[in-house]
Amino acid sequence: SGSMEPQLLGKALGAIASYALAHDAFAVRLVCCDAQAYDQGWVEPERLLDRFALRGRGGTILQPGFDRLRVMAERGDFPKHGPLLVITDGFCEDHISTTMDHAYLLPAGRRLPFVTRARIFNVK
Repeated sequence: SGSMEPQLLGKALGAIASYALAHDAFAVRLVCCDAQAYDQGWVEPERLLDRFALRGRGGTILQPGFDRLRVMAERGDFPKHGPLLVITDGFCEDHISTTMDHAYLLPAGRRLPFVTRARIFNVK
């Protein structure tokens, strides 16, 4: 989510790196969302532990990111069913549509503006 505070976004990227390293993932795909989706390609988890520049940093619309990943999956550039971890502060549109397995990572105390069956994790 492009509207998240840099310190909180850093913690979220660290969580992704830690999870990926613990599961021997060689890379993660980063798609940043503000008014549009920016594909930053495949990134080694270790790179997320240092300074890492993200594109965007404005308001957040998440659906274009889901749509971009769906197109990548159709081309064979991303696993068809995910999994996805959506990092957001909860300030986003009120409906998301996807068939990919996904979860959300939100700041503690924040909520999504829609009901979801996806898992929700919190970061302080």
